[in-house]
Amino acid sequence: MSVVALVPAAGRGVRLGLGRPKALVPVNGQSLLLRAVRGLLAAGCVQHVVVAAPPDQVDVVAAELAEVPDAHVVPGGAERTDSVRLALDSVERVAPDARVVLVHDAARAFT
Repeated sequence: MSVVALVPAAGRGVRLGLGRPKALVPVNGQSLLLRAVRGLLAAGCVQHVVVAAPPDQVDVVAAELAEVPDAHVVPGGAERTDSVRLALDSVERVAPDARVVLVHDAARAFT
């Protein structure tokens, strides 16, 4: 049985005003997204992470997570709930033995 964490990260970060998705904003040299994903996997109970990225930034997000072997990127949706649903739809492909699914927002990276 594996545990999968879904990370909605498809927001544009418009209110932040940096011209990039908030999840990709670096803090001390590492993006919020990378911090969130590494934190989930380092917890020891999560085996896979599915990140829902802005549809036009899937390649950018995948490159950001390239060094994390158990991170998978899917296109997200217009709303957070859409992104969670799209990430959830991929769980059977990513981890067919998953029995537990967690949801953790990329913008809350300091777990």
